[in-house]
Amino acid sequence: MGFGRKKRGAYKNKPKTDEKVEEEKKQKYFDERKPYAEIEKDNLDFKNYYMKQGILSPEEFEEFYKFIKTILPSTFRITGSRTTAMEILEVVEKVYVPSMQNVVIDGHRIEPPKPLPWYPDNLGWRVNAPRLVIKKSPEFQKFHKFMVTETEAGNISRQEAVSMVPPLLMDIKPDQWVLDMCAAPGSKTAQIIEAVDSSNKLNEMPTGLVVANDADYKRSHMLVHQSKRLQSPCFMATNHDGAHFPNIHVPRDDTPEGSFELSWQFDRVLCDVPCSGDGTIRKNEKIWDTWTPAGGLQLHNTQVQIFARGCQLVKVGGRIVYSTCSFNPIENEAVVAEVLRQTKGAIRLLDVSAELPELKRKPGLHTWKVTNKEGVFLDSPESIPEERQRRKFPVSVFPPTEKEVEEMHLDRCIRIYPHQQDTGGFFVAVFEKVAPLTATDRVSLARMQGKAIAESDMEAAKKELEDAKKEAEIIESETIEEETVSPPAKRASVDNGTEVAPKKAKKEEEENKDEEKKLFEGKPKRDVPGIKEAPFEMMPSNSADLEEITDFYGLDPKFPRDQFLLRSEGTAKGRSLYFVSSSIKKVLESKDFARLQTVNTGVRLFVRQSTALPEKGCPFRLTSEGLPLLDTVMTDKRRIYVNLEALKTLLVEAFPIMEQFPQDVQAQVDAIEMGCCIVHLKEEDQKACQMTVPIVLPVWKGKNSLNVLLNKKDKRSLSQRIFGIIPEATPDHLVQRSTENQELRQEADRKAALMEIEQQK
Repeated sequence: MGFGRKKRGAYKNKPKTDEKVEEEKKQKYFDERKPYAEIEKDNLDFKNYYMKQGILSPEEFEEFYKFIKTILPSTFRITGSRTTAMEILEVVEKVYVPSMQNVVIDGHRIEPPKPLPWYPDNLGWRVNAPRLVIKKSPEFQKFHKFMVTETEAGNISRQEAVSMVPPLLMDIKPDQWVLDMCAAPGSKTAQIIEAVDSSNKLNEMPTGLVVANDADYKRSHMLVHQSKRLQSPCFMATNHDGAHFPNIHVPRDDTPEGSFELSWQFDRVLCDVPCSGDGTIRKNEKIWDTWTPAGGLQLHNTQVQIFARGCQLVKVGGRIVYSTCSFNPIENEAVVAEVLRQTKGAIRLLDVSAELPELKRKPGLHTWKVTNKEGVFLDSPESIPEERQRRKFPVSVFPPTEKEVEEMHLDRCIRIYPHQQDTGGFFVAVFEKVAPLTATDRVSLARMQGKAIAESDMEAAKKELEDAKKEAEIIESETIEEETVSPPAKRASVDNGTEVAPKKAKKEEEENKDEEKKLFEGKPKRDVPGIKEAPFEMMPSNSADLEEITDFYGLDPKFPRDQFLLRSEGTAKGRSLYFVSSSIKKVLESKDFARLQTVNTGVRLFVRQSTALPEKGCPFRLTSEGLPLLDTVMTDKRRIYVNLEALKTLLVEAFPIMEQFPQDVQAQVDAIEMGCCIVHLKEEDQKACQMTVPIVLPVWKGKNSLNVLLNKKDKRSLSQRIFGIIPEATPDHLVQRSTENQELRQEADRKAALMEIEQQK
């Protein structure tokens, strides 16, 4: 028999292997989760558009199109400091995964959670278990409770797998300044903060800086809410249009004393721009109904502007990453090609094929088709019939010329398709800035190389800064005068990697509205440049409050006292004391800081008590979020060492009294003045409960009680991890009664102390 053309349908009735049959049954079982059952997963416009784009071969496209109709698995990332992350990882690998190895539901074996093969150190995971499995399997129920608890505590972040890729390709070091230009909802920002805070040098604060920006006012606050769990003094959130992110003077370590301060530049910049989001179609199934070719066209110019601004803000030798969750070359390669044209060789596409070697990917495209908003394919701008439409049509969406193709190396872009590793879709391009793009670049590079600076470059750099300032003022005044329109959402929905049933989605939407109401109460309801949440005022290093805190808690004299921040005014001024890194301090002290729409920065270390204290007590208490910073710089003056029994009492009991603690603990407490102190779990007990991270907690010592100062989520997480117990919520009336009793006891203690002083006289 010759090798002639195969007869159509020759393999149609080919017997299926047992593995194939089992796989199809399994897929059908998992597809019973139908959050949007009314949506038909088919869109001819989508299919025809991408088939003609040639993003995949015809055979592979059919596989791709079939695959995007399936449910996206949930993925999560283990977060936080290196030591905490390793501890959580050990619990997942040694406790939960082994217990889920042989779970069979309705005759189907359910695979346990698996690490993402390409994510470093096994800190990224995939879980492919529908709600039915969680409901029927005790093993998965336990793991689900663990996930909920650790997510609430901030030790686990539910994030779509492909969303984790861009920060990993930024190659961030702890001493670098990093800008996330379109940061909300904050999952990638969290990865960036972790990288900047990842110094292995003991007790050394990173000199790096993370600026997370978003154009939408409300989303910028949600960004703060998401990033707050990391409690980094190097983090700052801002609210600006990324395309017009402001220039401000900020001195860096390489700025000669007394010389002209250049506008700030960053070592790393992430441009994860707003996009049509069709790469998220597996979880955002409404895209099947709403997708049109117009989506990519409408955002193309915005994407170019944001990316081009990012290229100005990254320093020579720095790295910039551009990414979208779209399949559309109009939003991807076309944007990359246009910015490469505009920058004229100042940036170059990097070949990162050797990075994340286990990540399956496809190369970028060098040619593609262009349509108008109606979906009609165009050969060139001249083929647009009406001159008015032709003038408005972005010429940069068309493919590059043959010569440009050779120079641009668009094949170095990364395309991630869902069917390759059971993920969503994503586009990533990594660049290095290899030559000056502006006068500021030239001056900065000369300083870095120790070369003489041309006077013409210095004058041009000053003019650039002044021009940028004037432009910002014009934009600001125009925005205030006009009715503000909210910028496009970054995605069709938040990158959390979870599917939501209609009823649950409605419930979560209502909960989100309640959350937003709390977050924005008393704040502007729309994006208004120039409005700040509260003053950002550096505290004098010789402040009487700092003197008192240093003496009471035994702070190391070397701990910086010129990096404390006040965030309130009027009668509330000085109620909360925040701490910022030296890099953030430089930004706050910049003469141009008023032009920066800052939303949040600083880690809260101390809070002033609202109730009266004995004369010898300190009016400031510690905070749990600030303890990681303070623990290493405090003496043993106010430390208490406890065993597991005492720790359990602290975590499980609502309001434990002193009689509930062992005698040795009572003796330690009696020797300490009333007020806030630190509890340590003893070393031998630490080993017994197999916790690699030292247990260190802030507690309040009253006259007859010892209460842990943790929010309910952290308390629940720690209690479940160590003792396997979830503390019951304390009824509101008991909380109220306890508060009233505590205030009465404190008032009685104060009067008794005053009487004792009078008697001594």
